[in-house]
Amino acid sequence: MNKKAIVTTILAIIIAIIGAMTGIKINIDIENDKYNATIEYAEEQKPAILETGDLGEYNETLYIETQDINGEAIMTVEEVDGGLFEDATTGVSLEDIEYYDLGWAEWYPTETPEAFKDATYGHCIYGNNYFGAQCVSLARVYWWSYADRDVSTCGTGMAKGMMNCAEENAGDEFEIYWADSAWDIQAGDWLIFNGGQYGHVGMAMGPVANGYVALLGENQGGRACNGGGAATNIINISIKNLIGFYRPKSYIKPEPVQPEAPDTGLPTE
Repeated sequence: MNKKAIVTTILAIIIAIIGAMTGIKINIDIENDKYNATIEYAEEQKPAILETGDLGEYNETLYIETQDINGEAIMTVEEVDGGLFEDATTGVSLEDIEYYDLGWAEWYPTETPEAFKDATYGHCIYGNNYFGAQCVSLARVYWWSYADRDVSTCGTGMAKGMMNCAEENAGDEFEIYWADSAWDIQAGDWLIFNGGQYGHVGMAMGPVANGYVALLGENQGGRACNGGGAATNIINISIKNLIGFYRPKSYIKPEPVQPEAPDTGLPTE
């Protein structure tokens, strides 16, 4: 074992001890010297609310309350800090207007939030990110697939920077919402979180319930990926650090249609 590997191993042991003492989980990819997200788990598990059905007869949306998906537990999380980005080809963090011309490489179905979830869940998706399967990587491939262009961290290289140039990121394809609209979150919204050094980003899979929302994302406790980061999974995350979110315009739901009263043949007042 070389000197660098020894130092990395010692650091991993120290961080593991700190994690055990504080309850904060820190994952490290020693082989690649790339750090994964720092995750603060909640003291108690809370069930996640997932959207499960398309609009019904009267434009009703169906939901389920669950604590697992595909046999994996949905962990309740207070904060995720791990949204790093750098384009592996150009070395830039998608600043200014340059991001429109970078890296269109991977396509996933975006017709519905469920379709995107089914195609990405459990996979390591890199999005040409130097830091591997990070949360920004998943957002990047969504923008490629849905809007036919890139998403920007607004020159910060951090997930939480994605609202700094909201108009550019939204373009004509997304509506912009801020934290004061958190209780209107629906499946398919891309949520941007503050908290920690880098922040976090992921796709909502349902509405907010008891201050938490089911979030599809990368580098948030899934299995480790070669090259850094962690595979796509779903967590139940607190909205306390929410900055804002983007809603794909094709996911905007029509107002519920109220059923007409049956014609009884009786006079009405």
